[in-house]
Amino acid sequence: MLSLAAAVLVLAAAPASDPPEQAAAAALEALHAAAARSDGPAWADRLASGLVWVGNETSERWGHEAFLDFAAPVFARGEGWVYSARARHVTMAPDPCACVAWFDEVLDSETYGTARGEGLLVREGDDWRVLRYALSYPIPNDLADGMTTEIKAFEAATPVVDAPGEAADTPEEEAAAIVLDALHREAAEADGAGYFDLFTPDAVYIGTDVSERWSIAEFRAYAEPYFNRGQGWTYTPRSRSLTLAPLDCRCVVWFDEALDSASYGTSRGTGVLVRGDDGRWRIALYALTFPIPNALARDMTARIRAAAG
Repeated sequence: MLSLAAAVLVLAAAPASDPPEQAAAAALEALHAAAARSDGPAWADRLASGLVWVGNETSERWGHEAFLDFAAPVFARGEGWVYSARARHVTMAPDPCACVAWFDEVLDSETYGTARGEGLLVREGDDWRVLRYALSYPIPNDLADGMTTEIKAFEAATPVVDAPGEAADTPEEEAAAIVLDALHREAAEADGAGYFDLFTPDAVYIGTDVSERWSIAEFRAYAEPYFNRGQGWTYTPRSRSLTLAPLDCRCVVWFDEALDSASYGTSRGTGVLVRGDDGRWRIALYALTFPIPNALARDMTARIRAAAG
């Protein structure tokens, strides 16, 4: 399996001569800075033409033009939005072009408190731009049972319709989808050996609490006692989008999926699969979150902030 090198806490601007991880991270910093000052042109310049932006609610999945149309009146009013990075990890794709990277970041928002983003960056010439971005608001573990119960009740009364996505339409995307289906099957069957065999050796698993960013070894130590007792977890995909990254190796696929859980209701998974030298597809990043419907977001994020003190 190809080794994947990550740059951690890369928050400063980077000149073109800096390592590609740092230059990619600087593009995210420029994106957030432009949004904070309501600079629509500078903000739009950080977005790739093939952008898909996934909002917190599962109905929110915008293409490039639709997202620009959404943002234009906000910037015209001089409002913008402020997300400042508290932590960020950037990982270069295993291709010698050094032109695709994936990332995850923890953000502080003046409006919503703690947020989280994951996505893909692509290099176009000397500039890095965002190709995929998924935004969420992590729910702390001690609030998860109550809040997900509230969300389930809300969605039962006012169903949220998932936005249509991109079905698997290449052999690589189809192969990646098979791995994701196997992941959920092995978890439901509490098959720890089969489950963890689906991850790269240096994979990262991100849980629903903002503190949960585990190496695969750390996640295995957490999960295996449950699997050993025959206790798995069941998340059933109800919609999924897959994107083959623009690399000559055709070896990276980004995904986002909406999931159903008997315990928690609607969940979302986002992340990256990588094809290794052995030809197998494995998961390099998986991030799980509980999407909060827009109608509940202000109240719930305020309660999360109050609980955090």
